[in-house]
Amino acid sequence: MQTASFGIEEERIAWEGLASACSSPTRKLGAFLILGFVGFIAATTVLVLLYNLFGTRLIEDQGVYVPVEGFYATMIFGFTLGVGGFLVWLLRSLRNYNAFSRVLRRGSLQPKRPTARGLKAYSDEQLLALRSRYENLKEGRLKRLFEATFGFHADDSFALGPLNALPGTFEMSALKVEWEAYLILGSGEAQPEIGWWTESRYGLLPRKLDEMRKLVYALRYTEDSVRALKRRYGYRADRWHTTVPEGKLWDAVRDYEDARRIQAALHRKSRAR
Repeated sequence: MQTASFGIEEERIAWEGLASACSSPTRKLGAFLILGFVGFIAATTVLVLLYNLFGTRLIEDQGVYVPVEGFYATMIFGFTLGVGGFLVWLLRSLRNYNAFSRVLRRGSLQPKRPTARGLKAYSDEQLLALRSRYENLKEGRLKRLFEATFGFHADDSFALGPLNALPGTFEMSALKVEWEAYLILGSGEAQPEIGWWTESRYGLLPRKLDEMRKLVYALRYTEDSVRALKRRYGYRADRWHTTVPEGKLWDAVRDYEDARRIQAALHRKSRAR
């Protein structure tokens, strides 16, 4: 196979394409079943209307009897619309996933192991959002997956309440080096695979950062930090000056104000849409 050399932006675009093929199947199934139910109701309404407009009335000024077979037909139509639509989406999703997997392999990348060559495909914002999410996970398989995939661990330098690292800072660069070193130390063990099913449930693949996604990631880790601050120092931010240690007060207020600012920005963008 021919190989290609990807720049970092091209690599993120390829990963974004792979991730976009991994929507949650349970949500999609639910959406298509609702569509099938709506189709059943609409088809039944049309069937009753047609029979009353063009059917033969056995009793004057009374409605026209609709055969039971007609209702069975509308039920089959609704079921076919819902389940058939889901199966069509599933096949297209798997086909797109395989297509982008081939693109990544051409670039000498491993589609099921996004961090096999380090964390460079991940933006700082996404890594902070993932690390903040890891902080709130209970012990179990998913937490171990985060550790083996990203190099996160409970004793690393990351801290919430307040945040001790922000995107583009020296502290963030040091964190990435720490996580990548942890990955290298564990490279003797087989890294877990993030396939179509895992990605559709947890959303772990790299994303190309646009303005909206950047705000969403930032809101995740700043809100988590504010929640940690409130649990430690009280739920009234106007009293933090008496409860937060002096060396952390400025960062605590920064996280609180950032969370409010990001929420307002996302609200404006959602209304603009």
